[in-house]
Amino acid sequence: MDALWNKLLAAYPPQKRDWDSTYPWIYYVARPLSFPLSWLLLKASATANHVTVFTAALGFASVPLLAAGTAGYMALGGLCLVLYTVFDCVDGNMARACPETGSPAGQFWGELVGNFYLVCYIPLGFSLGGYWPALGALVTVCKLLVVNIRNNFWQTLGGLWEGSKKSSGFVPHTGRWYYKVYNNLTDPQAHIFLLPPLIIAGRAREFLGASLAVAAADLAFILVFYLLRARRVGSRMGQTL
Repeated sequence: MDALWNKLLAAYPPQKRDWDSTYPWIYYVARPLSFPLSWLLLKASATANHVTVFTAALGFASVPLLAAGTAGYMALGGLCLVLYTVFDCVDGNMARACPETGSPAGQFWGELVGNFYLVCYIPLGFSLGGYWPALGALVTVCKLLVVNIRNNFWQTLGGLWEGSKKSSGFVPHTGRWYYKVYNNLTDPQAHIFLLPPLIIAGRAREFLGASLAVAAADLAFILVFYLLRARRVGSRMGQTL
């Protein structure tokens, strides 16, 4: 390949590669697909911001399609979210390889578009009818609460927690097998590729029901987890005062 291809590969840092390896779907499928797409789009003079707009369009399109109520349209809505994962990788590749073509606003929009993963359960529930819209909304609420608890901890106690780790001998969980299992179960982008075939197979209810069970268990776990971390930070601060 040419210099542009080499530039794309060189801009894929080891830290990002290690993070991607947590998710088999991303590491073995989405990311490899993203490099030739990134190369073609850069050759066509597209920018990372253009890709962000396209991924936003995929996210918006997924909502009415998932709520359509017919298997074909619902599967197409799930496919929009699968493609979002791939083009999210494309967006990142292009922004890292050609930072001059991106912008902080584009990065913000890129993060915002990821929220379609969290709300897709609601239109999916509407397509199933009955009490399923309420269950879909519960999945979204649980996932938003998990995000909020994490953000609150790191915004208020993150610095103290990082400082306390240096003197406590804390061993991070990143990279361990249970860490990977947890993330693949709870992070929608890790298993969203299952949605289209499950819809076609008539298993959308099972997908939504399993998502609710996992989301509720994750909310309980995260609440206890960060309360214990906050308590640990407080006790260590007391010991140093």
